[in-house]
Amino acid sequence: ATVVSVSEVAENCETVTAAIQAEGHSSSSHVADCTSYEECQKLAKAVMEQYGKVDVMINAGIHSALPMGFAKMTPEKWHESLNLNLHAHFNLIHAFLPIFQEQGRGNILHFTTLASNSSLGHGKQRHGYCAGKAAAAVLTRRIGIENCRNGVRGNVVSIGYASGPLVERAVTRAGADLSKVNAGRDENVPRGKQVTVEEVANVAAFLASDASSGINGAEIFVDGGGHNVGYGP
Repeated sequence: ATVVSVSEVAENCETVTAAIQAEGHSSSSHVADCTSYEECQKLAKAVMEQYGKVDVMINAGIHSALPMGFAKMTPEKWHESLNLNLHAHFNLIHAFLPIFQEQGRGNILHFTTLASNSSLGHGKQRHGYCAGKAAAAVLTRRIGIENCRNGVRGNVVSIGYASGPLVERAVTRAGADLSKVNAGRDENVPRGKQVTVEEVANVAAFLASDASSGINGAEIFVDGGGHNVGYGP
């Protein structure tokens, strides 16, 4: 397989591409702002010109989760959240779905979090983020249902508390104690340990493969069981 890594920041997609190539696999990078409909169209065109087909489109859904609490929410922040968490996904689907339909084969995966399935904790939370993620998850499943007779699937990977570079960078930028933050996050998972990026990747690889051909319009939780529990002992 050849992986085309996409980000609006060149360093991000180039880092992923370099890591894939270092393991002896084929990969390339493409800089695009997926909140722009036009840039998503250009991305799809570039990929088709270079490779002639697309098997899977995965939206990892990197986002801005701020602000915390509705009192801090402004119309500008609300629209920013929906642009990143929902509209970008629509743009990608709108660009790649016609390719899948013409091929008679395709696979759409959307990475989301528990925020698309629950209202999270008692405290102040990320309203725009939660709303955007929930809408994008339903959109993905709906696309899968409507296009499955033409060989196109759509599934959602819902990720719980996870350890990894993304969290580590955020904690470091905030000047917090990483060990204390991870200890608190571990306690939010029934098994007492956050999921790892490898565990998420294993599920994504399965859903991207023909081995999961019977799975469509589904939301698969990779959260150590977190979506099944509420508060209390």
